[in-house]
Amino acid sequence: MERGEEKDVLQDRADKTRVSVTMTKAYVEALDHLVEEGLYLGRGDIILEALRLLFRRHGIEPFKLVEEAVEGPE
Repeated sequence: MERGEEKDVLQDRADKTRVSVTMTKAYVEALDHLVEEGLYLGRGDIILEALRLLFRRHGIEPFKLVEEAVEGPE
């Protein structure tokens, strides 16, 4: 990994925000089942994958939105 790439990775980590969500027991148990089956490493991985699919379905590119906010419109 080159020096510039290393800086980008560190910046990506710094840009994260923790979000707390309250779920029904049924949802939590379903998440845990997927983890126990070995399909995901943890609940957070499942939730992130679900968000990616949701954004894709609605034609939203979250990282493009962040880039546009930083760089301005093309």
